[in-house]
Amino acid sequence: MSFLKFGSFELDLTNKRLSEAGKPYQLGKKALEILAVLASRAGEIVSKEDLLHAAWPTTTVEEGALRVHIVTLRKALGDRSGRRYIENIAGRGYIFVAPVEVADANHSLHSIPSAAPESNLPRFPGRLIGRESFVETCLIAFGSTRLLTISGAGGMGKTAVALEIARRISASRRVIFIDLAALTDQSLIMPTLASALGLIVFTDDYRQAVLNALRESDALLLFDNCEHLIEAVAVTVDRILKETTGISVIATSRESLRVAGERVRQLPSLPVPEAETPRSELLAFPSVELLIESVRLASDTLTFEDDESVSAAADIVRSLDGIPLAIELAASRVSNLGLTSVLDSLDDPLSILRRGRRTAPPRQQTLRATLNWSYDSLTEDERKLFAQMAVFPGTFSDQGAEAIAGDWLIGEAFDTAFDGLVLKSMIAVSNNDGRYRLLDTTKGYAAEKLAASGLEPQYRKAHALYCREELIRAEYDWRVLPTHDWMRRYGPLINDLRSAANWAFSQQGDLDLAVELIAISNVLWTQLGVMHEQLVAVEKALDLLHSTKHLGTDVELQLRVSRGSGLYHVRGFKSDDEAIAEFERAAVIAEHLGNPGRIMRAYGGKASVASSNGRYTDTIAIALDLQKRFPGAASFSRFLEHNYLFHGEFSASREQAEISLLEASRAVRTTLNNGTGYDQGTIAKAVIAMIDFLEGKIDQSFVAVREMLADSEQLGHSISSCLMLCLTAVPVAYLSGNTADARARLDTVRQLTARDMLVRWQEWVDGYDMVVPDNTQTVEVQTALQGVLLEGVGMRLEYMTVLAGCRASAPALDRALSGDAGWCRPELLRLTAVTLIKKDRDKAVATLREALDLARSMGAVFWELRCAICLFRLSPPSQSAAARSQLKSSLATFECTHPIADIETARKLLA
Repeated sequence: MSFLKFGSFELDLTNKRLSEAGKPYQLGKKALEILAVLASRAGEIVSKEDLLHAAWPTTTVEEGALRVHIVTLRKALGDRSGRRYIENIAGRGYIFVAPVEVADANHSLHSIPSAAPESNLPRFPGRLIGRESFVETCLIAFGSTRLLTISGAGGMGKTAVALEIARRISASRRVIFIDLAALTDQSLIMPTLASALGLIVFTDDYRQAVLNALRESDALLLFDNCEHLIEAVAVTVDRILKETTGISVIATSRESLRVAGERVRQLPSLPVPEAETPRSELLAFPSVELLIESVRLASDTLTFEDDESVSAAADIVRSLDGIPLAIELAASRVSNLGLTSVLDSLDDPLSILRRGRRTAPPRQQTLRATLNWSYDSLTEDERKLFAQMAVFPGTFSDQGAEAIAGDWLIGEAFDTAFDGLVLKSMIAVSNNDGRYRLLDTTKGYAAEKLAASGLEPQYRKAHALYCREELIRAEYDWRVLPTHDWMRRYGPLINDLRSAANWAFSQQGDLDLAVELIAISNVLWTQLGVMHEQLVAVEKALDLLHSTKHLGTDVELQLRVSRGSGLYHVRGFKSDDEAIAEFERAAVIAEHLGNPGRIMRAYGGKASVASSNGRYTDTIAIALDLQKRFPGAASFSRFLEHNYLFHGEFSASREQAEISLLEASRAVRTTLNNGTGYDQGTIAKAVIAMIDFLEGKIDQSFVAVREMLADSEQLGHSISSCLMLCLTAVPVAYLSGNTADARARLDTVRQLTARDMLVRWQEWVDGYDMVVPDNTQTVEVQTALQGVLLEGVGMRLEYMTVLAGCRASAPALDRALSGDAGWCRPELLRLTAVTLIKKDRDKAVATLREALDLARSMGAVFWELRCAICLFRLSPPSQSAAARSQLKSSLATFECTHPIADIETARKLLA
C-alpha cells in the first residue's frame, strides 16, 4: 500500500506527499502525519493517543494541538456538510469516513488528466454559503459585459465569490488568477501578470508582452484585492480590454475601477434573522448556516440539534451584521467558550466600539470591533506572533512562521501559539496550496499591531534572513525537482524576495543583506521569467557593492554572472562586450576563491557570448579546458555540440549532441544554465538534424524537424524553440527550396519573440525577414539586407549570408569568411566564386574546386552538390565528362525521397 485515493486527492504514504488532481498540495508535516494515519485506517476509529503519537512521537503535547491540525485538515480537504472526510467519535477519537482506494507502488501521482482548459485558480477550501443567487446573477451579467467588478467592504467574502464564478467559467475557458494583495508597487502588476501567463520577458516592456500574449486569447483574468492599487489596475484593465477582443476580467475591490463598460456588483452581508423570527425558520438563513458549519469544523461536541443553540447562533450572527469574516472569527471561539459566552462577550464590546467609531460605515465598525474582540482574546504569545506574520506579503508555511519567530518562540511554545491563531481564525489555511495566509482584512490589522510594537525592524530582518535561507534551498532544489513541482514550491517566494529586498535596501534595513539576497536569487527571477526586473535589481546591488563587505566575494561573483546573463538576454548583441567583461570579472573572483562550480558558471557564460559572436575555437577551448580541469563535474556537451558543428567538425559535434541527449533523458537538470525556456534535449536534436541535412541524410533530417516542431509546442521552452527554428528548421526548409515552409516557421519564431519579448532572437527574425523572400521584396529591402550583412556578427551573419545566397555582396562574404565559420565555408567559397565568374572565370573555377574539396573532406554532401552543379555549368566541353561524373557521384550520396531544389536541378542537368 503506497498510494491512497479519496475524492480528488491522492496521498503518497511512502514520501508523505499529498496531491489534488495530480498537482502537489502542500500541508504541514504534522497534518500530513495525522492524515496518513487516518486515511490508511479509513473506517476505523483512531484514538487521539494514536494520532498524538504519530505527529509527536517524542514529545508530550496537549490535546488542543491535535485539534488544530484536525481543523487544518478539514479546511484543506474542503470538509463540509454533505461531504465529510473526518468525523469525531465522542470520547473515542476520529474516523476517516470518505471512501478510500488503494493503489500500488507503480501508481503515478501525476496520472490524473485534466480535461479543463489551463488555469492557476486557487482552490477554495469549503462550501460557499448563501451566495448561490449572487453567483448566478454574476454569470448572467457576463453575457453583456467583459468587465465585472465584485465590490464590497472587507470581510464580505469577495474573493470566495469571485473564485466560484471563475471556477464555473474555467470548464470552458482558460482562467488566470492574479492576487494583488502581495504587491505594494504598481509597477509589479504587469510582471506578475506576465509570470501568471507563463511568459519569459526579456525587456522592460512587460505591458507589450502581456498584450501580445492576450491578443488572440479568450481567457478570463481574475484580479483579486485591487483596492490598494486601484488606479493602476484600472489603467491596466482598460488597456487590456481595448487591445483584445476575447479577454474578460473579474476584479474584486472595495471600490469600483471606473472603467468604461464595467458592471459593478455590490456584495452584501449575509441575510440575518430578525429577533422575532420563528426558531423553525432560523436554519434557512445563510448567516446561521455559516456559523453552524464553521463551528462544526472546530468543535466535535456542538450538534445544534436543540432550539436553544440555534437561537444563540441567530443572535450571534445578528450582532455581527451577517459579515462572513466576523462570523468565522466568532465561530472559532465557540468550541472554547460555548455559544452563550461568545454571545455575551460580543454584545457589550461591539456596542461600545461602534459608538466610538461613528465616522466609519456601520459594517466596517462591526468588523473592526470583532477584530479587536478577537485580538483581545489572544494570549500574549499569540498577539506577538500574529503581528509578526504581517511581514509575509503573501502565503507562508508554518516552518516559515517559526523561522521568523525563532529568536523568541520555538518548539512547543511556537506550535501552541501558531495553532491557537489557526483555531481562532486569525490565520487562515491558504485556499491555494495548503499553506497559511492572513486575509486581506486581518493582514491590515496585523500590520497596525506590528507598527505599534516598535519591533518591526527586528521582524523585517528576521523575514529577510528567512528569505535568504529559502533562496539557498530553492537553488539546490532546482537541480533535482521537475520545473512544475519547483514552481509550486518556490514560485510564491518572489513576493517575499521583493518585500525583503525593499526593506533591506531602505535606511532602516541592512545593505549587506540586501546585496546578498539579490545575488543568490538568480534562479528565482529566471524561472519566473522576469529577467529585466532582475537586471535592474542586480545593477542596483552592484552600484552599492563598494559600501558592503561583499567586494571580491562569492556574492559579487554571482552578481557579475547574473548581470552578464541579463545583458546577453535582455539587451541583445550590442551589450555582448559588456556581458563578457562581467563574466571575466566573475572568473577572476572564482579562480581566487577556487570554487569549481563558480569557475564553470563564469567561463560558461563567457563561452555562450563568444559562441554567439562566432568565436567557436575560443568556446571549444574554454569547454575542453573546463572538462580537463573538472572531469565529471558537469556537462560541457551543450557547448561543444554547437561549436564543433559551426567549426565544421560534424563527427565530433554529433558525438557531443548524443551525449547531451543521453544526459537530458536521465536527469532533471544536467547543465549549468538555470535560465528558463531552455531544453537541452531540443537543442541536441536540432544539432543532429542540421548535421544530417548537411551530410545528405535529408529524409532523416526532415523527420527530426517535424518531430521537434511538434514537441516544441508541448514543451513551451521559448529559447530552445527559437534556437531550433532559427538554426535548423528555417534554414533546412529554405535551403531545400521550400520557401513557404521557411516563412511559416519564421512566423512561429516571430510569435515566440513577441510573446516573451526575446530581444536577441527578434534580431534574428528581423534579419531573416530580409533574407527569406516573400511577395514584398523590394529594392529597399535588398539595400537594407546588405546593411544588415555588413553589421552582423558570428553565427547570425553566417546564417544570413548563406540563406541570402547570390544576393550577398562580396564584402559580406569576405566578412563571413574572416571568422571561424567552418560548417558553411564551402558554401561561402562557392558564393564567392559566383561573384568572380564575370571578372575572373579561372579564379572562380579554382575557388569552386577548393570549395568542393573542402565539402568532401568535411562530409558536407549538401554543399558538395551545390559546388558540383556550379562546376558542371562552368566546365568547357573537354571537361564535361569529368564534371558529369563528379555531379553524379555527389548526387548518389544523398538519402532523399523528398523533392528538394538542388537535387531536382542536378537531375535536370544530368538528363
